[in-house]
Amino acid sequence: MIEEPSERLIAWMKVIILASLVVLGARQYIFEPVEVHGKSMMPTFEENDRIILMKISEIEHSDMIVFKVAEDRNYLKRVVGIPGDVVEMNNDHLYINGIETDEPYLEQNRKVAEQLGFSQLTEDFAAVTVPAGYYFVMGDNRLNSVDSRMLGFIKGDNILGEVKFRLSPVDHLGPVK
Repeated sequence: MIEEPSERLIAWMKVIILASLVVLGARQYIFEPVEVHGKSMMPTFEENDRIILMKISEIEHSDMIVFKVAEDRNYLKRVVGIPGDVVEMNNDHLYINGIETDEPYLEQNRKVAEQLGFSQLTEDFAAVTVPAGYYFVMGDNRLNSVDSRMLGFIKGDNILGEVKFRLSPVDHLGPVK
């Protein structure tokens, strides 16, 4: 004779199934773990760092985002211009809507560029206006980054999410700013 499963066992199975559905739903629509590939965001992010993207987020200046550039290729970059902004680089200074913008995350890369004999980290580019529904992005490692300077504006629909949390390396675990 086969025993009927106890009510307690059935209750636990329901909890496990419900929890699994919640996690799968959140993974599909709210967050996504991603592994960093490439050097374009060094030293902010290193090769093989693990990060969490928030899929539901309002994108703002200096946010770091992952976006699709091809069916099998995604890039991680920093948002420099949002829709309607006028973005310009002049003498290694970033201007957004005519106002010079501080980029403290570039200090280490500026020193490296200087050691390599470059007079400036980021080449000048003329003022461009970011169209509605698009973003202008650049990598923190400006000497080694394929970004909006080459790709053009990034369509908002191609943004997979904003980087909100770093999982690894463990010594850098925590929220990303």
